[in-house]
Amino acid sequence: MEKLASFFEGKTISQVLDIGTGAGDFIQLLTGVFPSATVLTGVDPSEEALTEARKKNYPCKVNFVRMEGESLQFEDESFDVVCLSNAMHHLASPEKTFTEMKRVVKKEGWLVIAEIASDGLNVAQENQKMLHHFKSYVDRKFGVTHRETSTRAEILEVIKQNQIEPVLTFSFNRMAVPVTNPQKLDEWIGNFSDNLSKLKGFPEYEEKATLFSLFKERLDRYGFQLAHQIVIVGKK
Repeated sequence: MEKLASFFEGKTISQVLDIGTGAGDFIQLLTGVFPSATVLTGVDPSEEALTEARKKNYPCKVNFVRMEGESLQFEDESFDVVCLSNAMHHLASPEKTFTEMKRVVKKEGWLVIAEIASDGLNVAQENQKMLHHFKSYVDRKFGVTHRETSTRAEILEVIKQNQIEPVLTFSFNRMAVPVTNPQKLDEWIGNFSDNLSKLKGFPEYEEKATLFSLFKERLDRYGFQLAHQIVIVGKK
């Protein structure tokens, strides 16, 4: 996250909020972007995810709070920086969340949106996209809001439609090279298998079982690599 650290270098940042913090991966990166005196707060509607985030970020001092991004329990203009990390495709109402983000960020503050992208991927990253899109399909089947990923242009368009002016845009990837270790690959195969098992009894089960076979073949051939994210720093 050198580009993000360079952007905020010299700026006074005392309060940072991360919305949709999940297991705390993005906020873990933020601990290396901002000074140690900066107060970091991560919110997520899942207590299970927050428990994992607390473990992952120990002993760093981060406040983790169970909260919906669509209804933030913070005063107006409370934060210097408000982030939305890889959560845009999980939002039932992106417009409400962006409205809340703009409400709680200070007048001269910054909005940071990091979102996984679906275009410009290599073959190993396409495997991650394949797994993610399958998981999102299964989640939607059971009423969970989880859309497929979007292209960088589509993500930027949503940002602009919500009256956020991008001032810095760059790509970022937490996994520099594809993983080919069989034991590691088995973890992603298990993830796909667990989600496939949820479809037993549904008419599309056999079709998705064929997709699972293709996924395993592709992993064996190309490995697995996280798709890159587009990171946007903007002003309201």
